[in-house]
Amino acid sequence: MTTPPMDIRTRTIRKVMWRFLPLLGICYFALYLDRLNVSVAALTMNEELGITPAVYGLVAGIFFWTYSLFEIPSNYIVSRVGVRVWVSRIIISWGLVTMATAAAQSEISLMLLRLLLGIAEAGFSPAMLFFVACWFPPAQRAAAISLMVVAVPLSGFGTPISAHIMTGMEGLLGLPGWRWMFLVTGLPPVILGFVFYLVIRNRPADATFLDPDDKAWLTAELAKESEGLGGHAAHPFRRGVLNPRVAVLVVIYILFAFSLFGYQFFIPQILRQFGLDTNAIGWVAALPPVLAVVPMVWWSRHSDRTQERIRHFAAAAATASVGFLAAGLLIEQPVLAIAGFCVAGVGLYCCIPIQLSIPSTFLAGSALAAGLATINGLGNIGGYIGPQITGIIREATGDFTLAVLVLGAGILTSSALALMLDRRIRRAEAASGREAVLDAR
Repeated sequence: MTTPPMDIRTRTIRKVMWRFLPLLGICYFALYLDRLNVSVAALTMNEELGITPAVYGLVAGIFFWTYSLFEIPSNYIVSRVGVRVWVSRIIISWGLVTMATAAAQSEISLMLLRLLLGIAEAGFSPAMLFFVACWFPPAQRAAAISLMVVAVPLSGFGTPISAHIMTGMEGLLGLPGWRWMFLVTGLPPVILGFVFYLVIRNRPADATFLDPDDKAWLTAELAKESEGLGGHAAHPFRRGVLNPRVAVLVVIYILFAFSLFGYQFFIPQILRQFGLDTNAIGWVAALPPVLAVVPMVWWSRHSDRTQERIRHFAAAAATASVGFLAAGLLIEQPVLAIAGFCVAGVGLYCCIPIQLSIPSTFLAGSALAAGLATINGLGNIGGYIGPQITGIIREATGDFTLAVLVLGAGILTSSALALMLDRRIRRAEAASGREAVLDAR
């Protein structure tokens, strides 16, 4: 008796999700923990190494110089050798560099290590998105991405973890707590990289955990999408780099990353301004991302149901801008400012899975890997600019009021550009529809 198609779909997607998404989520958690733990270290590290707010902004954001530079080459390698081998290398590399950061002796050595971390991490996020596109049909893609990157807001728990490591290990063997924090948080990815290699398979054809019927259904579904987009032959690597929509998405992502990382790298220091101790800062800083988990998953599923991406991103980005506006204007009232940051966090984290799923609506194959790398690589230039501008404004004004308002302006502009792109696409589709009708006549 033949299994009904709906049963095959449900069974296959469930198997793939349980096989891969928990591991991918753990990898994302480790990634953001090791990328952002410098924000917690700064609470004591900056004074020890003589780092000013403006210099710290450079230290935090300089990571994105090499990250952006090596993103496209890294994903070109992914398109050639596959996710399994290359991403395993990435994970092990960033863990080793994180551990080495414990040896920083000055702002110069810290900057060099942050540059090295950018090289190590480059290519991870686009490779994960490329992997999802290789395993999940379009109707399940945003939901799969949201379940994978739900670890990004959950990595907010990394802040109290890092804070407790710092305070709990302070002075052990004569080392300050921030150095222990880098050592301890860098070790898990080294182990995780080997686990990744053992579990991951590049494509459904390599899967031994799927029944033949499941494998045939999934392969056929993914092939239909590729044919609908013109086939993989119509999507060479260079098309993803040169596509005009990709260029617009790069600008949108620059503005998004400007606000996201300007906020993430400085929120511990903003909370310090409210008079909180290190452990309290860790827990309060975790509130905005953790509160975003449920809304992020729900908003992604809504995007899947409606098969609409860009306006979903614009709405989430606008929500973040409202939160930043409230936090900036109410910065002298800590409880209300923290509430504003919570709203901003919900908006920012709801943007992530939607923004990541947009390129797969018009690219496939190697072009998708290239498009994701271009958007993530060049877009993360904003990850450098955001912390740098935030630090400069903080040093010039003496507090974070103006800096928070500027972060709100950045994400609001991102929302406006997304709506403009959506309008342009809809006009082009309407024009194509009219031409098709005329041709039919």
